[in-house]
Amino acid sequence: MKPMLPLLLLCLFPASLLAGPPPVRNDVVPAIPATVPAQPSFPQATPQPQDQAKAPQPVQPKGIRLKKQQTKKKPARKEGLSDRQIVEHRVKQSVQRPVNAMSVESKTIYSYVPDAIYMIYAALNHVVDIQLQPGERLTGKIVAGDTFRWEVGTVEDGSGSNVTTHVLIKPKQSGIETNFLIVTDRHSYRLYAQSNDDFFIPTVGWSYSDEEMNTKSAQIRKEQQRLDGMVAAPAIIAANLNFKYKIKADRKYPWVPLRAFDDGSKTYIQMSPEMKSSEAPVLFIKDGKKLNLVNYRIKGDYFIVDRLFEEGELRSGKKDKVRIIRQTPWFSSGGNYPEPGKTWR
Repeated sequence: MKPMLPLLLLCLFPASLLAGPPPVRNDVVPAIPATVPAQPSFPQATPQPQDQAKAPQPVQPKGIRLKKQQTKKKPARKEGLSDRQIVEHRVKQSVQRPVNAMSVESKTIYSYVPDAIYMIYAALNHVVDIQLQPGERLTGKIVAGDTFRWEVGTVEDGSGSNVTTHVLIKPKQSGIETNFLIVTDRHSYRLYAQSNDDFFIPTVGWSYSDEEMNTKSAQIRKEQQRLDGMVAAPAIIAANLNFKYKIKADRKYPWVPLRAFDDGSKTYIQMSPEMKSSEAPVLFIKDGKKLNLVNYRIKGDYFIVDRLFEEGELRSGKKDKVRIIRQTPWFSSGGNYPEPGKTWR
């Protein structure tokens, strides 16, 4: 049995366990760690030959130049004017001086402009006469900036609508200045006065070109209306006028004539002034049973027809009408004139 025991142990246990620990080897390579620190990589410069030819540039068409986009430079910001500089500039622009004014004898005449400032030069021991428009009246006291060193007074000359107001200004010393405000029922005047030693303006006035033009235009229109309202009939004798016309209206229209008359060759129809606010009618002349449109002209409130007619109609629309009937004429072929003391019926 003993000789069989070693054989039995070899069968049950592997040879590696029975042989003992393996011998230590010095040539074994150690294991690589799980994380290896990355090594810095340096770019490798590709050598280029110095004599390498440059790449050809694309040829641009002739006549076209490409401009490089340049960034716009913001303009330097200017400092704004102060309130004082702005006010001084505006005041300077609004001042009217004698050098730009008209003159008649010793009178300096400014052209009136609303809100303008008029320069006044005064002198010690002298009075400046400021003349307003004839018929212009003061509405209150004259306002002065310096009432202690300047004297102000008013006088009037003329009568009725031709009264002229004179504002008198006198300084008490030289080398001073102030401003005045004169308010009237027509205008307002802003004066800037300076006192000198040996120079002053004796008389100051204004011209009102815009107002004078408007007044002249109004007078021309009024005169034209007066002429248009007159009956343009030369050599008309009142004794030859025939007023024997009847005016029959269906109802009261604003254009119903006031009267109709003739002078033997022309017929005049005086219309109501209310016609100006309504539609004017059209004049027809009755010829038998027909109505014919007649030529006529209008002067003021008159319709003037260059002929006589027995019956006519003024029409506005289809229904509104006024009949004008000529009665016994003022003359006839038989010379039937009314007897003295009698009138036509």
